[in-house]
Amino acid sequence: MTDFPDVDHTREATLTFFRSYTQQHRLELQNKVVCDLSTGRGYIASLFEQINANVKLFDLFPEQNRFAKSPVQRIDLQEKFPIAEQSMDFVICCETIEHLPNQLFLFQETARILKPGGRFILTTPNSSSLRSRFSQFLMESEHYGAPAPNELNAYTKWDHHAGYFSKLFISGVLRIRTMAALNKLQLKAVHPTKHSSTSFWLLLLFYPALYLINRKAMRRQVNADPAHAAIYQSIFRLNISLDILLGKHLILEFEKY
Repeated sequence: MTDFPDVDHTREATLTFFRSYTQQHRLELQNKVVCDLSTGRGYIASLFEQINANVKLFDLFPEQNRFAKSPVQRIDLQEKFPIAEQSMDFVICCETIEHLPNQLFLFQETARILKPGGRFILTTPNSSSLRSRFSQFLMESEHYGAPAPNELNAYTKWDHHAGYFSKLFISGVLRIRTMAALNKLQLKAVHPTKHSSTSFWLLLLFYPALYLINRKAMRRQVNADPAHAAIYQSIFRLNISLDILLGKHLILEFEKY
């Protein structure tokens, strides 16, 4: 039983992760400049405030904030961020990239505002899980229990507010990794999340074939281009990762190099 508040912009997996992460890294994060690009109700931002981080908050709808004490500035993540270059030690973006048509731009701007060695944590639904892959096979939807994206649910807009897309642009871990790498953001950690029972049963059926096919592809790539073997090996590890294949969520941590 959890005591999470009613926070619309995120899921339990993200809340659970950041509760633990802020406590484990409290000394490292104290007095660091932490940028939350999608503050929402402000609950996650409040966790960073509690450990005395210097928090800078942004959201498309700043008036949503209920928990964070710091002011929230309006931001449109599809336009140049109103943030100075190399001014942030730490950036988080929770449950947002799947709503953005130009996802590469998010990585470009995040890399611009991060200091060298700075960290970026991104959370998003896991379309690389076996459950999501099975759902895509069945009905080209994130989950077989939900309708596929269509013109009725693709865009949300209401009076006196700018609109935003629903989860129309969900990207898998390899696409996210590549967009990050193009902007000198190296994937440092895939944080585990709650596993899906559907993915577990699919794993029992398909993992041997999945492993062998990906290993064969990796070896072929390494033989053809040995100078970049480390890249192909890292992709192989992601393709066979149990945390990714079974997890309901993606929580990815990058470092700017």
